[in-house]
Amino acid sequence: MTRKQRELFEREQLILDSAQKILQKEGMQGLTMERIAADIEYSKGTVYNHFSSKEEIISGISCRCMSSLTEMFGRARDYSGSHRERIAAIGIAQSLYAQLHPLETQNMQIIKSPAIREKVSEEKQLRLFQQEQNITSIVLEIVRDAINDNDIPKDQPHIPHSIMLGLWTMGYGSNLLSMTAIPFEKLGMQDPLEMAWVNSHKLLDSYQWQPLSSEFDIYELREKLYKELFPEEIKQLNKLKIKI
Repeated sequence: MTRKQRELFEREQLILDSAQKILQKEGMQGLTMERIAADIEYSKGTVYNHFSSKEEIISGISCRCMSSLTEMFGRARDYSGSHRERIAAIGIAQSLYAQLHPLETQNMQIIKSPAIREKVSEEKQLRLFQQEQNITSIVLEIVRDAINDNDIPKDQPHIPHSIMLGLWTMGYGSNLLSMTAIPFEKLGMQDPLEMAWVNSHKLLDSYQWQPLSSEFDIYELREKLYKELFPEEIKQLNKLKIKI
């Protein structure tokens, strides 16, 4: 980038950092263009030069988060193990990201509201869509690789999208549930993230994705993927004393 481009990029990141901090402390109601401008010590006009509304700023935060998640998904896609191991690594990446960045993960849900998204310019909506497409295309690529290599029987309806959506909704819901104050243990239930790991393998088994989970230890696999693909994330969780 040129010097001018670097300055614009750095200022945009500063705006997003400020907005994210305000969202975390006060929620959507506390987020205003005036508040951001005061926090970063720029004029309100400067903020509007980058984003036309606070909804666009939320879109920018979501794009930044999805970019980080895409990088983690990319590690899973490029893993040299079986296709079943690669798709399992996707679930681990999603879970680890949510544990390391819970507030960012919650903030990303805001942009999914039609009332918010419709206030975002077409240009930034396209950028957001491209980030979402990057994520889904990685998952679909792994599923299609498994189909092409006969790890999944071809004579099943709605593949690969049904597998992707099944894993997506399971991981999405479990990650959000894990951030609530619901006393799962007192209700006689296990941790949502732990059950998502178990149930994701049951889902893959239902599609006869080889090898079946009865042929290997899903917990040994998780430890192996932690070590080989996500050592830095595990180190960060340990430093934060977050239970894996």
